[in-house]
Amino acid sequence: MKKIPFAFQLLFFSCLLFLVATGVAMLFFPGGTILDHHTKGYSFFNNFFSELGRWRTHNGDTKWVSFFGFEIALVFHSIAMFVFNLKFLEATESKKLSKVAYYTALVSGSTFPFLLTGIAFTPCDLYLRYHMDFVYAAFGMLIPLSFAYTLLIRQHHLLPNKYGNTMLVIVFAIAIYILIMLFGPDPHKVGYIQQTAQKIIVYSMIGCLLYLADGCRKYLHITE
Repeated sequence: MKKIPFAFQLLFFSCLLFLVATGVAMLFFPGGTILDHHTKGYSFFNNFFSELGRWRTHNGDTKWVSFFGFEIALVFHSIAMFVFNLKFLEATESKKLSKVAYYTALVSGSTFPFLLTGIAFTPCDLYLRYHMDFVYAAFGMLIPLSFAYTLLIRQHHLLPNKYGNTMLVIVFAIAIYILIMLFGPDPHKVGYIQQTAQKIIVYSMIGCLLYLADGCRKYLHITE
C-alpha cells in the first residue's frame, strides 16, 4: 500500500492556507498606505504584504484579524517548509545524487523557515530595520534552495523534470525582485511598483511550491 508522506501534504495545505489567511487579512485591513495614511481598506497595488503584519496601521488603527492572518500564514508556512525540506531530501536520496546540491538544500532549506518566521515576528512599524534584514535574507536564501531543488529533481528518476524546471521560476523571479528592492523606485515616492512586484514574486513562489508539493504527493510515495 502506498502512502503520501505527511510532509508533502503539509506543504501543500500550507500554501493554500497562506493564500486564504492573507486573503482574509486583506479583507479586514482597515486602511492606510505609505503615501496616503487615510485610505480605506487594503490596496493590492499600494500596500506591501508586510503591512498586514503591522502592529498598527499607518492611520493608527489596530487590526487583529489582519495581524494574526499574516502571522499564521508565515509561521505555518515556515514549519511546513522546514519539515518538507528534510523529507524531500530523504525521499529523493539527494545525498547520493549530488552532495553539493544536497548540502546546499539542507542548509538553505533549514535556514529559510527561521528567516520567514523572523519576518513575521518583526512588525515593520516597530522593527523596520530588522524586518527588512529578514526580508532580504529570506528571499536571498530561496535562490540557492530553489536552484538545488532544480538540480536534484533533474537527477532524480521518479519526479519529472517539469517540477525542477518550475523551481527555476523562483530563482529568476527573486533575483529580479531583489534588484527591484535595491535599485527600484523609492516606495515613499512611487507607491505601486515595489508593492506590485512583491505580490507577483510572493504568489509565484507560493504557486511553484504548491506545484512541487503536489508533484511530490503524486510521485514520491511510501510503500507500507
